Order: sequence, then C-alpha cells, then structure tokens
Amino acid sequence: MNDTTTWAMPTPLRSDRSKLISFPVNALPPILREMTAAIAVSTSTDVAMAGTDILSAVSYCFSGIYRMSGKREHTEPLVIDSLTVAEPSSKKSPVISLVKKPYVKYVGEWNEKNKTDIFKYQAEQELMELQLAELRKKKDVTAEEIADMQTKISNLQASGFRRIVVDDITPESLVHELEQNGTLLMMSDEAGMLGNFSGRYSNNIPNLDLLLKSWNGETYISDRATRESIVLKKPYLSICLACQPYVFDSMINNSAFRGSGLIARLIYCFPTSNIGSRRYDTQSVPETIAENYKNLIYRLLDFKFSYHDTKELYLHFDGQAFKEFVDYYNNHIEKQLVTDMAFCKDWGGKYHGLILRLCGIIHCVKCALNGNDLVAVRVGIDTFCNAIEIANYYREQAIYAYSLGDVDIGTVKAERVLDKIRSKGIREIRQNDLYKLCRCTLFKNAQDFGETVDMLEEYNYIHRVKVEGANGNNKSGIMVFINPNI
Repeated sequence: MNDTTTWAMPTPLRSDRSKLISFPVNALPPILREMTAAIAVSTSTDVAMAGTDILSAVSYCFSGIYRMSGKREHTEPLVIDSLTVAEPSSKKSPVISLVKKPYVKYVGEWNEKNKTDIFKYQAEQELMELQLAELRKKKDVTAEEIADMQTKISNLQASGFRRIVVDDITPESLVHELEQNGTLLMMSDEAGMLGNFSGRYSNNIPNLDLLLKSWNGETYISDRATRESIVLKKPYLSICLACQPYVFDSMINNSAFRGSGLIARLIYCFPTSNIGSRRYDTQSVPETIAENYKNLIYRLLDFKFSYHDTKELYLHFDGQAFKEFVDYYNNHIEKQLVTDMAFCKDWGGKYHGLILRLCGIIHCVKCALNGNDLVAVRVGIDTFCNAIEIANYYREQAIYAYSLGDVDIGTVKAERVLDKIRSKGIREIRQNDLYKLCRCTLFKNAQDFGETVDMLEEYNYIHRVKVEGANGNNKSGIMVFINPNI
C-alpha cells in the first residue's frame, strides 16, 4: 500500500505558498542587497526574511524626516511595519540579530560619547527645578518670576540618553520612550509581545491607538488622572517583528487587531523553509559586506540625529515616474481591489501608499550612496520599478496571509494529526492507536477525531482499509496507511 507509485500528491489543507513569487532581492539598493544575500547564505534562510527585516529597520532612519508625495493631498512617511511568520527553528532570531547589530552599536557609542553633556543637562534641569520649588515657597514671589523660571527650564537644550530599538514594551512605556526620542524601531523575534497592546495587562481592553497613529505620524494624546497629559505631535514607530504560525493565527483572527486596521498596516513575509536541508558550515557574512552595511546605517543615523527641524522634507516623482504611478494605480491597483485583493481590501486600500513608502526608502538609500541631495533629486523611473517589484511580492504575501484567516478549526485539527504522524515517523497505524496518540490535544471524543480522519482521507493524506483479526487472535479494525508524499 505504501508504494509511492500508488499515491498521488495530497491536496494542501491551506493555500499553497509554494506558488508565490520569490523575494526580488535585486530590487534592493546596493549594500542592502549584498547584506540581505549574505545573511541568507550565512543562516541558510530565504532572502525574503533578511530583506523584509532590513527594509523595516532602515525605514527608521528616515522616519520623522522625509515623506514621499504622490500628490498634494497624499503623502506617506517612510515607515514600514513588517511581520515575518515562520515555523520554529527557522532562525528568525539570528537574522534579526544581524540586521539589528549596527543600530544597537551606534546608539551605545552615541550615548557613551555624549554622556558628559547628558549628565550636565540633567544636573542643570535638576538645579533649576529646585530653584523653581524654592521660588514658589517665597511669600512675595510674583507670577512673572515663576513664569520666567519655567521658561528658562523649557529653553534648556534637551539632551538625554538615546534609544533606538525597543523590544518587549508596554503601551505606557512606549508613550514615554516616544516622548523622549520622537521615533523608535520596535524589533523583536517574538511578536507575541503585541499582546501587551491587545489587553493582556488592561483587563482585555485593547490599547492600539499609539501603534496605529505612529504608522503615519498622527498626533497622540495620553491622558492619565495620575499625571499630566503627554502630547506626541509626530510619533513614528517602525515595526519589525517575527513570530511562529500559531501566533499569527491568533492575530489574524483577533477582532481588535483586524477591526482597528493594525493587520492592514503590516507587510507580511512567509519565507520558504529550508529546514531539513541546511548545513552548519555556511559562509559567514563577509567582513567587507558587514562593514559597508554598518557604515551606511551609521551615515543615515548621523543625519537623522543632526536634523533638528520639526518640518518634514518632501520627496517627489519626476515626470515619467509620476505618469507611471498614476497609470499603475488607475489600471491595476484599483481593479485588483475587486479581484485579487477582494478578500483583503483593507490591506489593498493601502497598497499604493506602500509603493510610495518603498519609493522613498529606495531613493533615500541610493542618494546616500551616491552623495546626492535627497530632496533636490526627483524619484525616477528606475526607483519606481524597484518599488513595484518589492511591493508586488508583499501584495501576494498579504493575499496569502488573509487566506489563512479563513482557516477553520477542522483544518487546524488535521494539521495537528499530520504533525503527530510526521514526528513519530508513522507509515501505517490502526486508527484507534492514532486516536490515542492525538486525543489529549484537540479532540473531544472518537467521533470528533473520526471527522478529522475523514478530512485527511478526502485530501489524500491517508488511506484507510478495514482489517480482520488474524486467526481470531486480534480484533478487527481500521488500518490507516500514510501517503509517503506528505
């Protein structure tokens, strides 16, 4: 029965991701392209994983400084929020660690270099606040004197220890860190920390407003009875997260995440798995490539931290690129909202905005590498084509991601049984014995389990044969044969 010539390939239980296009690594600007490919080789992972992480991380370098203009009424900040979904042991952590390394190193060096000025500012602020407190105690003090001292305190050149990357953080701490830093990069291989914002510590009351507003730099006001209100005029948060499939399943079916629009703000990456064929003796990221990547990030961060104007700079298309963008929207994107993207219209409605964001990021990196003025040089057709290639990859990934949100509990149960079969290396087994292996996880009773086995047979993962006991010594039953092609 287990002769492979008698078995056809089983029908996938979920949408088949193997038919999705590959990540267009060549559409990335130089240095980012080389670093993406080198990380993929070193970690034996799909280039899509490193490419997605690098795009999200580098978007932080431009947040709060540049916006990409489609037309006067439509501009987008260069912020990319991403979620990579991969099974356990997919090396999500090593990939994120390599991408994140220069950001962590830069801020450590910056804080060390500026700590004297930081301590001086903190001491001056402390002394002036003590003087203000003493002034308030005087009987003959005037309102003008108090106002003058408050003005002096507010005019102090603010200086504090910088923060770039945040990991497991609560909504309240995120408000504080954005107040201190203006922009942040949320980077973690555990997207489960988003549970902090879905109500884990607030009686299941979601607190997603800041995540939503920091995607577009909208004003956020935090009011608490125990302290003064905090007003964040233009908060920006670039999000780069990874998770296991079960975490994503809970997110895509979470009404707070879905209804608020958070799911529609993310780009998705379901990388192709190399598990089972990876090697340990892979080539490390070449020192030259790692150094070029670090130097580029340092150059971008140097400019970011030296730019003190609150006014954002606008990037624009040249004539040809603008014409192509308008044509692509009118003749492709809008029509796809009722065809390809019909089941993810909330994501699809932001697709043209994603293209603008990618155009801005690619343009900024290219100009930084070539020493050009980012604002004076218009975004050209080559950059637009690069952005379209990358955006098309994420469009297919989003369609796939949303299809997973329609997976019912029956599919989940069938997948659990298949996982058990694979983990035990089972080729054939009595149905009762298979039930005993699986019943502690999802199944209420034998009938419930029987429905799942019916589904597996319908999809050609198994074949069942009724067998009689040999010489009356064994009970009759049902033998389950496993399709070797699983």
